[in-house]
Amino acid sequence: MESHKKKKYMSAAYRSSFAKLLLNIYLYCEEIQEGYEPSPWEREAAAEFGRLFELFIGGREDITGELDSLRDGIIGRVEVMTAFTDCFQIYEYVLNRVERRFVTAAPSKYTPSLMAERLVDYIAGLEYGAEQNEALRQIVAQLPVRLTRQKFYSIVLDRLSVFAGAEQAQIEDFLYMLGTAAAVRLPEHMEEEKELYEILSEFRRTDYRKLDGVKFGMCSGTLARGIRILTDRTDRYVLLVQLVNDLYVLCLTGKEALIDASEQQAFLTGAKKIMEAFRGQRQDLLEELRQVEGVQESASQWLSAGVKSEGDPVLEKLEKLLSGSSFMSLEEKKVSHETADQALIEERGKAFCEDLDRLFADMQKPVVRAVMAKVLSGLPMVFQDSQEIREYIQMSLEGCSDYAEREACMELLEQELMVDAVV
Repeated sequence: MESHKKKKYMSAAYRSSFAKLLLNIYLYCEEIQEGYEPSPWEREAAAEFGRLFELFIGGREDITGELDSLRDGIIGRVEVMTAFTDCFQIYEYVLNRVERRFVTAAPSKYTPSLMAERLVDYIAGLEYGAEQNEALRQIVAQLPVRLTRQKFYSIVLDRLSVFAGAEQAQIEDFLYMLGTAAAVRLPEHMEEEKELYEILSEFRRTDYRKLDGVKFGMCSGTLARGIRILTDRTDRYVLLVQLVNDLYVLCLTGKEALIDASEQQAFLTGAKKIMEAFRGQRQDLLEELRQVEGVQESASQWLSAGVKSEGDPVLEKLEKLLSGSSFMSLEEKKVSHETADQALIEERGKAFCEDLDRLFADMQKPVVRAVMAKVLSGLPMVFQDSQEIREYIQMSLEGCSDYAEREACMELLEQELMVDAVV
């Protein structure tokens, strides 16, 4: 019985992934034909995918090793895109806080005290604890920062102490993610994304203490252009990894899948014509896509039912590829379950603070404050009650002597958290 379920599951996976693959290749080609210009790296990755797909169409299914390599490369490139996103967010924070020096805007109707009260009411009005925690993170991320480095490091170490008793792997993963978000650890090959890297280099060279209106406008335009490029590239790389995942599924299930001969022929015919478009030979592909309409829907019942995968490496990989998490590792990671005591957490926390200190050494004060805000919003939220939250918000706003920055922060809090909804 279980063997029958496995056959049905693998057949459904094959049919669904083939149909999805054809649709996504069509979408990919359509963007190219509409004028999208891939980066040099993307051209190479897309060409490699095309080569592997043609091998599969020709009867080769032993290409999973090459798919692993291509998939790892795309995932690495998406990590580069994430690093650019984190870096751009830091400079966006800086620009947002100097904007009111050059752009006339009505003063906020809130005082720091009233803003703190409204934000606490906003948090209290959220239904779930996870929503409240996320709203609190957004608030902390927007508040002005006026901390000495030593006070900031003290807060970091104190917040990390909540991990005492947790698994060591958890604290290591957390510090890694916090470090990447704060641009402490940047991946290799960022310079290969030349347009984005030049934009980042320009932000690094800019003296934010000497900005005038003209330079501010140029920086804002550069940031907007960078975000557009980043969004386009990220979307394309995500689509590429989805293509690879679906081809991987086909390789894992091809020998086991039970497919109607006419449907298989429709798949292969459509694949060959779509690959011609993939190589740049423009043609109408809608008829090929009509041949696979409804396939994903008809396969969904068996896929949603699942199948027992314990001990079956193929089924375990299939579950990951079909999970909807495009970048999930296909290999089992050996994780240490040793717990972290306070001494270990302090050691790791001090090392993280030393990394931050080296980063800050070459940064201007406005950028340092932006990184501090990013770190503070990423740390565990350890406020005891609403009164403590209210005091933290009010003190952060009142401690900012730069009126333009304080007004900008309150405006951002109004916009992002819609505090007027609770007035």
